[in-house]
Formats: sequence, structure tokens, C-alpha cells
Amino acid sequence: MDLQSFIQSGLLEAYVAGQCTASERQEVDQMVSQHPEIRAELDKIERALEQLALANAIEPPPGLKNRILDQLEKEPLALQRPDMPTATVASTGRSNVRLYQVLTLIGAVLASFFFWRSMFLSAEKEQLNNKVIALQTQVDDCAKRREHTEPMAKLLRDTDTHPVKVTDGKAYNITVYTNDVRQECALDISGVPVPAPGKYLQAWGIVDGVPVSLGMVQLNALGGWQPLPYKENIQAFAISEESNPQGNPTPTVVIAMGKLQQG
Repeated sequence: MDLQSFIQSGLLEAYVAGQCTASERQEVDQMVSQHPEIRAELDKIERALEQLALANAIEPPPGLKNRILDQLEKEPLALQRPDMPTATVASTGRSNVRLYQVLTLIGAVLASFFFWRSMFLSAEKEQLNNKVIALQTQVDDCAKRREHTEPMAKLLRDTDTHPVKVTDGKAYNITVYTNDVRQECALDISGVPVPAPGKYLQAWGIVDGVPVSLGMVQLNALGGWQPLPYKENIQAFAISEESNPQGNPTPTVVIAMGKLQQG
């Protein structure tokens, strides 16, 4: 499997999320050690998760500490004992009143802080939920890509799979992978050219000299791979350009062809 297909397979996201099997983790570790591109992509995914955690850190409102200290400086006598040993009951009463006022102010400030913090946490919770939903959507998309590309990966790793170069000898170099044992066939979309406006591409298998339709080429196929229907006794593959988006029973203009090498 090429590096881009491996990155798009969803294995790296599953690796970071701890959802890989032991063999899959071993495969990822091997790819990371051999390919700097894979290491960079894995680091990118890990940084994205770290940034998500840091983005949800909660700090107290600015200035809270200074507001409390300023108020204490305005009422110094409330926290000091009288210098005169013969202090009167009235002086002690005033100090107690000042202390009570300071404590009341501190209590009011703290109450305001906790009320503000509660409101802040509610907004943060909603924002975090939205991020979790977005992240879950990304995980689901990765799972879908993985579900689609895993059969392709198994097909490519199979020693009975044969690549067939479908080309016009010039610009087009398309690859079809076929496996008679697994009875599977797939088209690598990366080499398929974009047709002219109003034109569509159709895949064909040549059986006993007769073209058999394998369906329309889907340039937006998930993961860059398009499974093709398996046909027995295919000697060659071809790509044709058609005006009908649903395709035709026979090729109109064949733009590329490749023979299957036996043996």
C-alpha cells in the first residue's frame, strides 16, 4: 500500500485513540519507523487532540485577586489589634464592624466569582459538546474510510493479486488490481484522468475478445479505490470515454487498455 493510502486508511486515528488491534499497532509502529511522512502525520493527529484539551482549560476572571487585595488595603484597621492596651469597647466594636464589612465584601466577590464561573462552565460545556460531536464525526469518517480501504489493503497484500497497467502509451497510466483466487478486482483512482466536461469514464473487462462493462468510474471513490465487479476469464481491461453518464453497452471511445499477464 502506498503512503497516501495508508494515511487515509484511518489506522493512524485509531492508533491515537487506542482502538487498534495488536497487529495493527505493530503495522503502524513499523510504518512510523520507516517513513518520516507517517511519523509527521501521527504527530499532527496527536497535536490536534492536545490542542483540543488545552482549548477547554478554565481560568478565574482577571483582576479577582487584585480586587480583594485593594479592598484589604482600604480597611487596614479591620485586621489589626489596637496599639493602645487600654482600648475601649467602642474601638473594638468599630474594628469588628470593619472586619465584618471586609469579610462580607470578600464573600460577595467570591459569590460573584462562583456565579460567573458556573455560567462560564455552562458555556464551556456546550462548546466542548460541540467539539466532541465534531471530533466524533471525524472518527466516524475515519472508520468509514477504514472499512472501505481495509478490503483494498488485504487485496494488495495478497501474493495472488496481479496489477494490470491500463494505458494509452502516453499520458494515461491507470492500474487495475485483480485476484482470481479471491475473485476480487479494484481500480486505483489516483491514475485516472479527469474527463472533459460532459464526458464520463466507463471501465471494461475484455472476455474472449468481447468488452464487458464493469461500471462507471467514480472519481470521488472513498479512499481513492473503487471496487470493480469480478469477471472470470478476463484477458484485458479498458477505460472508455462516454457521453452518457449511465454508460453504454459497448465502448464509444477507448482511451486506455492493458492486458493481463498470465503466469
